Amino acid sequence: MQMQQIKETLKSVARTILSPIEELRKRLMTLEISLSILLILTPAILIWLDGSIRSSISNYAYSDRSEWFVFLITLAASMFIYNGTAWKTKWYNIILGITLVGVVLTPHLEFEIIHLIFAILFFAGSVFVMIYFSSKKQRLAKIICGVFILFGIASYYLFEWYSLFWAEWIGMLPICVHFIGESLGKID
Repeated sequence: MQMQQIKETLKSVARTILSPIEELRKRLMTLEISLSILLILTPAILIWLDGSIRSSISNYAYSDRSEWFVFLITLAASMFIYNGTAWKTKWYNIILGITLVGVVLTPHLEFEIIHLIFAILFFAGSVFVMIYFSSKKQRLAKIICGVFILFGIASYYLFEWYSLFWAEWIGMLPICVHFIGESLGKID
């Protein structure tokens, strides 16, 4: 009888200790999802603030509201970096976050090549991570998403079907949806 009481007491203590940790995990997951949605909406927010669609998302660094471009992309970068540090197994997101910081710190008109390298590393790195770190079960879907991202961006350079602004936004959508799916535990 006494052993049973000790077990019950230990279980109760464990629940008391773990309950706030589980609540914190849920809040952090909600934060990641909210930041992903904000990243999806970043181009729309920049259009609304500037009143125009610019040639690229990075061109908002030269708008009268450039601080919003810096703020929103830096927030997205922090989301990747946080995800990489908090969950330990997603170290690659730290690198993706740093590439976004590089995009912000190198305005494309002054640092064209360096800016382009950071942008390519972000998009290509996101595609690589999405595919390489997926299960066999989900790999085909991730490859299709990766092709969608690369085709969306390549179409601008190869066919000029639309502006770089739209190519970047098209490329961001699967990345953000993937990030949300991971946060919800729906995809790996």
